[in-house]
Amino acid sequence: MRQFSIVSLVLVTLLGVGAACWIDAAEKPRRHWPKPTPPPPPSPIYTPSREHVPGQEEIAQQARDHNGQIEAEIESALMGKDAQRREGAFTFLLPELVQVDPPRVIAMVARQPPGEARDTLRTEVTRQWMARDPDEAVRWMKTLPEADRRASAVTAVESIVGHSPSRAAVLADEFGIAGLLDHRIKAARD
Repeated sequence: MRQFSIVSLVLVTLLGVGAACWIDAAEKPRRHWPKPTPPPPPSPIYTPSREHVPGQEEIAQQARDHNGQIEAEIESALMGKDAQRREGAFTFLLPELVQVDPPRVIAMVARQPPGEARDTLRTEVTRQWMARDPDEAVRWMKTLPEADRRASAVTAVESIVGHSPSRAAVLADEFGIAGLLDHRIKAARD
């Protein structure tokens, strides 16, 4: 019986070693990837470009004019009837101008004659400025005429009531419009 156990043990060991070798042989060999080579040296052959390459002064002038061009494009889109162009201006251009040159945005809103275009621009500026810098937006809204201030305050409260009902309530009280938006603020708190 003892001899049978030793033979069994040897056979099981050999089977285990054989299975391990067989499984290892079935695996794909690992491939060692070569290290990247450095880029080739630049070509000594240069082809002149037909495109105009701006100089340092031109680049500086373009940088100075950039915000003015953005402002002109926003105003042009605002006055036009193309809804997609207006949406593009409000989505891409206005946030940049609010971030880099808020006084220009304030002047642009003030320059607009009363009407639909001014109301639309004021609403968009309020929404975007409240998202970026609420304290600065509130300071700006307080400088507006009464009708614009009230409309901007409603827009500001509506834009933040979903994520900050307590801040919306404080803002509504600050501008005296709490009664208009009580139901919205209560719904957001619940």
